[in-house]
Amino acid sequence: MKERAKLDIPKTMSERVANIIGYSIFIGALIYVIITFPSLPAEVPAHFGADGEVNRYGSKYEMIVLVVIPLFLIPGLEALERFPEMHNYPRRMDESNIEKFYLNSRILLNLTKNGTLIVFAVIFIEIINHGLTGTSTFGASLTPLILLLVLGPIAWKMIERRKIK
Repeated sequence: MKERAKLDIPKTMSERVANIIGYSIFIGALIYVIITFPSLPAEVPAHFGADGEVNRYGSKYEMIVLVVIPLFLIPGLEALERFPEMHNYPRRMDESNIEKFYLNSRILLNLTKNGTLIVFAVIFIEIINHGLTGTSTFGASLTPLILLLVLGPIAWKMIERRKIK
């Protein structure tokens, strides 16, 4: 396989803003987990159905896994975001449009990473609030919210990618 050019494309304002929003929400939720963890009951919701109803309870210590997963996932997504030349592109990419493809792919990963951070934050909040109050914060809107945060940026940027000439 031919080596792709490494281009130095500065981060866009939208990428910086997305990072600030994603990391701020995630770190805020992480602080919320740390502060509320001692107050949680022994069993908290461990799984929600598509309707937002709890369909499995588990130990509050299972939440530690949910905290650890993004600590491994996010550095991987950050690394992929920094090296757009490693991404997969259509054959129509050439010297005239390489920068547009790289930027599109990098923004897609940026939005996916930050959407993932927000999804974990939403899940933390849902588990904790349900554990403390017995009521749902997001309810039936939990699944559509997660799908929108994860699949929305992918669909948007893939549609934009088709428009690159």
